[in-house]
Amino acid sequence: MSTTNRISRRRFLKAVGGAAGIATGAGLFPRRAYPQTRTMTIWHTEPSDIAVKAVQKVCDRFEQLHPGVKIVQQGMSNMTLGQKLYASIAAGDPPDIAGIQPYHFRSLQKKGVLVPIDDVIRGIGKDDIVEFVRDLTLFRGHYWGISHSVGVPLLMIRKDIAEQAGFKVPDDITKPMFKTWAEQLEYLKAVTKPDKRQWGLSLPGTGYYFQEVAGRMVSSNGGGFYDKNWNPLFHKENFISVVEFIKTLSDSKVMPPDWLSQTTLGVNLEFSLGVTTMIDHGYGRIAGSIEKYAPDKASEEYFKPIWRPIGPLGKEPYTDLDCEPFVIFSKSRNQDLAKEWLKLFYTRDLYLNYIKTYPVHFGPITKSLRGDPEYQALPELKRWPSWVRQQALYIDRKLTTPVGVYYPAENIRIPFLAEVNESGIIVDEIMSVVQGRRNAKEAGQRITERANDLIKKLGYPVPDPIRSEKA
Repeated sequence: MSTTNRISRRRFLKAVGGAAGIATGAGLFPRRAYPQTRTMTIWHTEPSDIAVKAVQKVCDRFEQLHPGVKIVQQGMSNMTLGQKLYASIAAGDPPDIAGIQPYHFRSLQKKGVLVPIDDVIRGIGKDDIVEFVRDLTLFRGHYWGISHSVGVPLLMIRKDIAEQAGFKVPDDITKPMFKTWAEQLEYLKAVTKPDKRQWGLSLPGTGYYFQEVAGRMVSSNGGGFYDKNWNPLFHKENFISVVEFIKTLSDSKVMPPDWLSQTTLGVNLEFSLGVTTMIDHGYGRIAGSIEKYAPDKASEEYFKPIWRPIGPLGKEPYTDLDCEPFVIFSKSRNQDLAKEWLKLFYTRDLYLNYIKTYPVHFGPITKSLRGDPEYQALPELKRWPSWVRQQALYIDRKLTTPVGVYYPAENIRIPFLAEVNESGIIVDEIMSVVQGRRNAKEAGQRITERANDLIKKLGYPVPDPIRSEKA
């Protein structure tokens, strides 16, 4: 994971003008030859070598079943995903299949560039797909995408360092170690020791992922980015007090001096090596980093999830739902093949092989694989039981919202989320506060005003852009 490159608003707006658990035998997927080579292009959101290899295994099997078909797959960083995706759409040449972020969904669906995948859902097994994932892109009676997996970023702590400093890490992962942000800040100050190259907290300070941090903090502070009529809420106290807290964290020097330029890969490494004692962006893939760089400490005796604290205006702690859906584009000349590829991806053996790449992060979306003895016996799940269980608790208690959507989850239906998120407006203004160029109230007002200007340029009525749906 890494940051999102900024593109100009003008350029961006121009750019956007077999059921699981069954083997992949020939009886289910009969060989079908094509007289001329057909090439299908797949972009997905996992660019790491091990994930690319797992996707390639699906592609190889598909090519065996479909002689004459060639698949070209590419793992796309979130740093460039949106920019490349919208540019390809503007050029009339999108991939056949792409993994997208949840906030891209309605923007693309509204523009008519996606096709429904109802038959894919039936092919996987509608009742076998976990409901909250299956229905994520259910809109106007159709399914428009299906996530490759599901994960939740947790607040992770170095248990040994915390206890050496006199703080008790709860054994019960549903009990907060800190009830408030103020209590969390006092802990961070206590364990920050620059002379020993030890700081309290890792935050990704760049682009896309920094915006994720702000979004889930706003959700835990009783707010969201938009109201029920889709009006921006950045000028409200729920958002302003989050920006003030981020400024306080920075001024308190509880994060490494280079945090503003730090990527997610960097913060993962910092936390794994003990340079920082806490990470807000605690996705399960960090388990692999810990096992690589700190193998002698790769257990929950050292690395433990703790329940998130609540902001001064909040009532419940929220976090993100990482659930990037595959979609098929209407410009695809291979829609039939694309649907068959998706069905194959979720068949038991191939899907399990994919989930094994990051088993603490990649929760299966099929009930059959979740209950599969081989999946349940994976050593990573045994090594990190609290990390796995706390993700499930947030989901079961409905305390997650899709990445880039934030509270409430229903706002996934807002058709301009992608344009506002990727314009750079939100991150720019928060950084202006961190760097002392304006105060949080001014920044919040500016985000709302700039977002409204962009929403109007996109052709939606302001105020109450939801009126566009009722017209």
